Amino acid sequence: MARKRDTSSRPRGSNAANVKRQRQDKQEASTQVYAADDTVLVLGDGDFSFSRGLVKHRGTGRGVLATSFDSESKVRSKYPNAQECIAAVRSAHGLVLHDVDATKLLELPQQVKTGAGLKPVPDFFHYIVFNFPHSGQQRVHINRALLLNFFESARDRLTAQGEAHVTLKTRPPYSNWFIEEQAKAAGFVMKERRKFNIRLFPGYRHRTTDPQAKKFEPDLCVTYVFVVNRAKVCGDCRSGSAR
Repeated sequence: MARKRDTSSRPRGSNAANVKRQRQDKQEASTQVYAADDTVLVLGDGDFSFSRGLVKHRGTGRGVLATSFDSESKVRSKYPNAQECIAAVRSAHGLVLHDVDATKLLELPQQVKTGAGLKPVPDFFHYIVFNFPHSGQQRVHINRALLLNFFESARDRLTAQGEAHVTLKTRPPYSNWFIEEQAKAAGFVMKERRKFNIRLFPGYRHRTTDPQAKKFEPDLCVTYVFVVNRAKVCGDCRSGSAR
């Protein structure tokens, strides 16, 4: 008599899907995007929870410059957890700056004051990260201009092979900002478009300037990876049209 195979231990239906998803989650969470020896500039980090997660992701804060658009006092008043996040970044040897305009990166100071004295700010970065940029105004053309001005500014602070990482929601109005067009106009080309993996940055909480914002759904967010189109930039230099 043929023996029946024991399938009781095999996941079925939704259980199988859950097991598969758990494996994927574990694999994604172990993916290294920003290495410990990379320099990373984080822009517009509201409560600094992304920067704290980034430090955990890399295993160190060395080479990380975490910034906010708001002043230090505004950050503290708006986000009760910000001080804890900032302390975590600094204790891991990361640098923190406030009042940083993502469209004026050439104005970054050369040094940052820390508990151990002044520390130098890198001239160039391997990665510049701008998550969910927003002007604070619900006008498409203003937010398009924000992206364009950011790319023009970031171009001068990236290493030769450096990348600008911008994460946006995939639905309107964000999809109407035409990020690829803004990047192209500033001399960038898109290298990759990938799903935003919030699991890589433990403790990250999305903060928004939009009072009408819907519930945050990371699965509906995309990280755009751009690099400078060196051929275009060099061509502009030869034609005399570059700044």
